[in-house]
Amino acid sequence: MKVCHFTSVHNTADDRIFLKECQSLQKNGYDVYLVGKGESREQEGIHIVGCGEATGKLQRLVSFSDKVYQKAAQLDCDIYHFHDPELLPYGLKLKKKGKIVIFDSHEDVPAQILDKKWIPEKLRKTVSAAYKKYETHVVRHLDAVITATDHIADQFKGRARKITVIQNYPKLGDIQFHETPFAQREAIVCYAGGISEDRGEKIMIDAMKEVDGRLIIAGSHEKTQAGDKVEYIGMQDRNGVNALYGKSVAGLCILKPIKNYFYSQPIKMYEYMAAGLPFVCSDFPGWKKIVEDSQSGICVDPSRPDEIGKAIAGLLADREKAQEMGRRGHEYVLSHFTWENEEEKLLKLYAELK
Repeated sequence: MKVCHFTSVHNTADDRIFLKECQSLQKNGYDVYLVGKGESREQEGIHIVGCGEATGKLQRLVSFSDKVYQKAAQLDCDIYHFHDPELLPYGLKLKKKGKIVIFDSHEDVPAQILDKKWIPEKLRKTVSAAYKKYETHVVRHLDAVITATDHIADQFKGRARKITVIQNYPKLGDIQFHETPFAQREAIVCYAGGISEDRGEKIMIDAMKEVDGRLIIAGSHEKTQAGDKVEYIGMQDRNGVNALYGKSVAGLCILKPIKNYFYSQPIKMYEYMAAGLPFVCSDFPGWKKIVEDSQSGICVDPSRPDEIGKAIAGLLADREKAQEMGRRGHEYVLSHFTWENEEEKLLKLYAELK
């Protein structure tokens, strides 16, 4: 069958969309198209249809979303699978054309809106409620909603026809487990992913001030440096991220306790575990349970740079203990958190909808 994933927000190399969902479908016999930002190309057997770049939030919400939809609709696919809340109106249009349509909700969007700083605070509840009402109207007509976590799935109960949880766990073949002894590595800790204050950028930098070591940050950013102890290396492909993990002693995952993150899945944490890295993470209840069960990380108050710095310094000082924590995490993620199990659920849903 001919399948089209489309997104106006994420890049076409996105881990969840391209590396996991699209590749899993392609290798299991689906003819897969991915419409989104950037240039058109063929990659890993997937037809990527580029729409150029959106120059700002307003353009993305209006003209760019429509451009993505138009290119997706022209492909005349059997199944359409979209990934952004701003594409809900287009999902409804495709359903009215008789297509099978899936909304992949990566976030709890109504909760996310309550933390949007660009929306005046006094309007956030109203905007959140209005969005949820419209979202409910659309998803009642769609064939299925995929969610990235159980918590998000709970928010759709009673609103969507069919709900399937597809966790964003790492693919075993994508993350390299590194055997290099920690004693031979430099005093480096790392972070790879979205960069923002809410994702812990400032607090990680502040935490490094009293640490005898260096933080390397990989991801899209506007800054070029933040002092001698912090280095930005920009967006990295999977090989670049694996290389970063291979020379680090620990990974950081210090998200602020805002509503949208509090119940989120710690994808970055799973990657660190797969790579054999211990990690320092925010002390959210769900994350604390993973740390307690795996004994592979340290939970900290994400508002306390001194506490974060102390945890980092401890891992850098005791490399033998840090490496043993990393090995425990690697073993734990292999038995509990792998994409291969989620792939089966994705294929089962597609088979049921055909």
